[in-house]
Amino acid sequence: MNNFFQSKSNSLSKKDRTRAAIIDGAIDVLSKKGYQNSSIKEMAEKAGIANGTFYNHYKDRKSIFDEVGKLIAIELTKTIEENESNTKDPAQKIINSTKRFIERSVQVPDWGIIFLEAYDYMPIIRNEVSKYLVQDIKRGIKIKIFKVSYDEFVVEQIIVLILHAIRKQLKNGYDNKIINKTTDAIMQLLNHKK
Repeated sequence: MNNFFQSKSNSLSKKDRTRAAIIDGAIDVLSKKGYQNSSIKEMAEKAGIANGTFYNHYKDRKSIFDEVGKLIAIELTKTIEENESNTKDPAQKIINSTKRFIERSVQVPDWGIIFLEAYDYMPIIRNEVSKYLVQDIKRGIKIKIFKVSYDEFVVEQIIVLILHAIRKQLKNGYDNKIINKTTDAIMQLLNHKK
């Protein structure tokens, strides 16, 4: 997925294309070095621009990290929600969405790595990732297929399971058994009754 954002910006203005190049360059650097060890100079070089051009678009390293993290979270969740818009059963929707989210995070490891790092520091990412999950949990409780009371702690536990599955597979490679164990554990947490 190198140059993903640049490929989406081909028909946009020069300013937007430069911004997309910076984003793609930052993704490459951040995924390899992490936020703490990356530099604006490296991101600018990877984007094929001068440092000054970087500062025309972003204030500092944190501002590009925030945008990259947010864009990755949006792309990961948007694709999944589009694919699941016709699924009516909340349990099946959570299972399918979880599987796709983990798979996508592992298929595009640069995104998965940055997502894991950004998730810890950016509340907006937590909100973006959990909004559909929360909706599906509440719907499942309402129609009585989840025998739990809504609790943010349950949502946090589910997210931790998903993050762990992504982390494990980024380290050891794709494993469908881990994904299935993750979705089974989520259904147990929600006390799913068929």
